[in-house]
Amino acid sequence: MSLRSRTISSADGASETRAPRSRSDDTLSLRADLKAFVLISRILVAADSCAQGIEDAIRAICAIHDFSAGSFWRVDEESGLLRELAHWPQVDAAHRAPAIGLAPPTWLDEQPVWVGDVSTDELRSQPLDMWKPAAPGVVAPVRFKDRLTGILSFAACTPRTSSVEVTDTLNALSPLVGFFCEHGLAIERLRGSEQRFASTLDLAAIGIAHIADSGQFLYANPRLCHMLGYTEAELRLLTVKDISHPDDADVSDEMRDKLRRGEIDHFKLEKRYARKDGSQVWVALTVAVRRDDAGQRMYDVSVVEDITARRVAEERVQYLATHDALTGLPNRAMFAQLVSLASESAKRRHCKIAVLFIDLDRFKVINDTLGHDAGDILLREMAARFREGLRGGDLVARLGGDEFVVLLQDISDQAQVGAVARHLLSTIMRPIEIHGQEWRVTASIGICLHPEVGQDEQSTIKNADLAMYAAKERGKNNFQFYSTTLRARSAGRLTIETHLRHALEREELSLHYQAKVRVDTDTITGVEALLRWNNAALGSVPPVRFIPVAEETGLIIPIGRWVLRTACQQSAEWLRAGLPMVRTSVNLSMRQLQDDRLIDEIRAALKEAGLPPDRLELELTESMIMHNTERAVRVLSDIKSLGVRLAIDDFGTGYSSLAQLKRFPIDTLKVDRSFIREIPRDSEDRAITEAIIAMGKTLSLTVVAEGVETLEQKTFLRECACDEMQGYYFSTPVPPEEFARLLRKNGVRVETPRE
Repeated sequence: MSLRSRTISSADGASETRAPRSRSDDTLSLRADLKAFVLISRILVAADSCAQGIEDAIRAICAIHDFSAGSFWRVDEESGLLRELAHWPQVDAAHRAPAIGLAPPTWLDEQPVWVGDVSTDELRSQPLDMWKPAAPGVVAPVRFKDRLTGILSFAACTPRTSSVEVTDTLNALSPLVGFFCEHGLAIERLRGSEQRFASTLDLAAIGIAHIADSGQFLYANPRLCHMLGYTEAELRLLTVKDISHPDDADVSDEMRDKLRRGEIDHFKLEKRYARKDGSQVWVALTVAVRRDDAGQRMYDVSVVEDITARRVAEERVQYLATHDALTGLPNRAMFAQLVSLASESAKRRHCKIAVLFIDLDRFKVINDTLGHDAGDILLREMAARFREGLRGGDLVARLGGDEFVVLLQDISDQAQVGAVARHLLSTIMRPIEIHGQEWRVTASIGICLHPEVGQDEQSTIKNADLAMYAAKERGKNNFQFYSTTLRARSAGRLTIETHLRHALEREELSLHYQAKVRVDTDTITGVEALLRWNNAALGSVPPVRFIPVAEETGLIIPIGRWVLRTACQQSAEWLRAGLPMVRTSVNLSMRQLQDDRLIDEIRAALKEAGLPPDRLELELTESMIMHNTERAVRVLSDIKSLGVRLAIDDFGTGYSSLAQLKRFPIDTLKVDRSFIREIPRDSEDRAITEAIIAMGKTLSLTVVAEGVETLEQKTFLRECACDEMQGYYFSTPVPPEEFARLLRKNGVRVETPRE
């Protein structure tokens, strides 16, 4: 406290200069200041809020120095204007000054000012009523770190003279009040921020957790608790490993170690958690480190997303890509892989394997007589019998229809395989009850040993198939081994091959066209060209009979070239005729995809027809592009560079994954008709179809559903946001002139058939 002389103000405004006070006067003043300082300090420390603390301090100062009222005005950080933070005593809002809007008074410097002692000339333009709501008083600056943070003002009910003790008290309290105000407001802002942050975490639609170095939960938001079936209190007693699936307990250890060493700033992975009830949930984790202002690690923040539905759908799609949906047995694609692996193993161990090709002899009778449901019952029963009748190391698969194949490993001779075949024949012949009736079926089995006769794993399966036809020719219900003397084809296949070789030159081939339409508008957007063969001797031969023969013999190369050129010419003719522009789809075969002349043939077909490249779409199956992925990527990229669109046909029956599909320049995904057929009755087919559509949307592909035959199927696909449909519900495959009439008659729309 300074002992220099002061200029103070009297009640009537006259200034006077006082001589320095004596030591005893200073001692009394110091005691008064100290008493006030200690009291105010205690009040501020005990306050629950900044405003309440300042109000209690004002009331105490009023009591100590006999003021009737006081207020504190804080300098607003954003506007620089004064905002009233506290007032005592509380008065009606109508009689109080505005809460904010005044600038700090220019006449207030570093020392308190007694309003009644300021000359009229100095404050003529200042709103003095602001600072003396009842009677003359004192206005004091409040500073913190040499910055004006607010103003204290006090008023008395009766006239009074200025007081050195009041001035000294306010000078001493200024930094204390300033510190408290700034600190208190900072804490309140922090609390508000934390409350908003906590509310965000609590309301988040995704799981969020704070994890200590030990792996223990420090915090878990409600979504995570609901996801795992625990309360937050229960989770706080557990670690991440405690709730992890046993097989996934350590999957994140390496990444967490890197995170804590600072080698990475976050990581992502998918794993399984165990719920409280014992069930499992697949989660996608994003984990990062939370650090303090000094950069020290505090805890890990884990963002947890429940991806169980997606994983189940993906696993189901993957399962069905390698397994038969009806019987649960491996399908053709998986069986081919397993035969290849078994062949390599047999070579290393110098032993043999055998493939048994089984065809049920009376399946068609039961299927046609009792219906498809009865046929399904029979196929499931046969699959179960095959599993029971084989050794643990043997394998059975279903190729489709009523065809099964068996892989026998560690074979010593034909006698051993013959014994297995006889056992299977007797197992198949056991009676089966279907819809209250007892039925018996027999089977024809073709056998090929490898590497004794079969040249490779693919020819082993094919030769077993040929041996099976030989068994049928010999009266069925028997088995035959393939040999070099066995006829290369059954009589029917040889006949088809013979006539098919002359089909092009005799102009027996033709194309029919089936419309593709948008789901939401029934607008025709494209058409698929479908090959037909009508032979003078054989009549109309179904594609399922002659296409495999064309593939095996290599005839598919010239036939495919003819189909491509004819479809392009027909599409160009429709355009020149002024019909609505639609895209024409043509199927490519495996042989064509492997042909080095394919790109030149596509380019020549487009040029010869005068067809814009984007009006042509080529369809391939999953198995074709997955056979040799590196070459497929190159070939498809070359096709794409021509401006031609690409589609994956029969999707869901192969074994491609989302990651693999992303490698190919695909425009369209066609959902296989096998998934559409049982919609909406089969929940699994619905889930798979939804997953495939979602996958297509993720890759920004056009999704087309094949085999749509009912209104229920169409409605379901529209709800799933499927883009296009194709099937008998809209149009059967028709000759080109009928398809032209359809476009001409209906414009760009297809009439919806009546139910």
